[in-house]
Amino acid sequence: MLCVSSPVDQNISTVKAEPGDNVILPCKDPDQEEVTVAEWSRTDLGTEFVLLYKDGQINPADQLPSYRNRVDLLLYQIKKGDVSLLLKDTTTDDSETYECRVTKGNVVEELISTISLVVAPRPPGESLSL
Repeated sequence: MLCVSSPVDQNISTVKAEPGDNVILPCKDPDQEEVTVAEWSRTDLGTEFVLLYKDGQINPADQLPSYRNRVDLLLYQIKKGDVSLLLKDTTTDDSETYECRVTKGNVVEELISTISLVVAPRPPGESLSL
C-alpha cells in the first residue's frame, strides 16, 4: 500500500450530525480564487459524484441518486473560492469520508479538503445544553 503525505493531510476534519440535520462540509480554496470546477465525492463510491459543479452550474448527470435534491453549494461564495457542500436531511448512510477537489482557471484539479462525516442519533438522555 502506498501512502502519500501532503499538506492537505492537515485539512482532514470531522463533522458530526444527527439524522435529519442539514450540515455544511467546508471546502475553501486558500488562495480565494474563483473555482471553475468543484467535485465532491465519497472515498468509498467510485467515480460517481456527490456533487459536480462545472460550467457555472451543478451537473446532476454523474451524481449519485441518493444525493439528488439533497446537496447544494453556497453559490454566492464560489467567486471567493468557497465550494462548501450543503447536505440536507442527513441519514446514517451519509456517514463516510468526503473529498472536495477544485479546478481554478488553468490549474490542474487539486484536493482541497477531506471531511469525515459522522451521522448518528444522539444518545438517550443527552441534552443539547450543558
